[in-house]
Parts: sequence; structure tokens; C-alpha cells
Amino acid sequence: MAAVDEELVKLKKDMDQLRGDIMSLTEAFKDLGMEKGRAAMARARSTGASMRDDADAVRARAHKEIEERPITSVLASFGVGFLVGMLLDRRS
Repeated sequence: MAAVDEELVKLKKDMDQLRGDIMSLTEAFKDLGMEKGRAAMARARSTGASMRDDADAVRARAHKEIEERPITSVLASFGVGFLVGMLLDRRS
């Protein structure tokens, strides 16, 4: 009987150790997930900033082009609007 009791005590210690190890692994996975989330957020912010810079550059070029060639810009806008109107009218 003493051997069985010793085995039960040892088994209980092993179970406690296993429980602690599982908790440690859970925390490690949680930390890893948070770190990956932070890295993804940083990449998204960087990409967003880059896209914003690109959009600002395109807007500045368009503004410059309109200032340099106002009549051409108005005619081009009219032409594009006319074509879009024709395409939408055909769909109806």
C-alpha cells in the first residue's frame, strides 16, 4: 500500500508540474500572438503612411497639371464625364 501511496503522490506532483507547464505554454503563445499582432500593426501603419504619401504626391501632380493646363484639364474632365454618362445611360 505504501508503494501505491508514493506513486499517487508522485503522480499528483507530475500533474501539478504538467499544469504549470501548460500555463507557461499558454502565456508564451499569448505573448507570441501579441508580438505578431504588434508587428502586423506596425506594417499596416507603415503601408498606410506610404499610401498616404503616394496619394499626396499624385494629388500634388494633378493640381500642378491643372494649374499649368486649365483648359486641357477642363476638356479632359468633360470628355471623361461624357463617356461615363454614355456608358451609364446604355446600362439602363
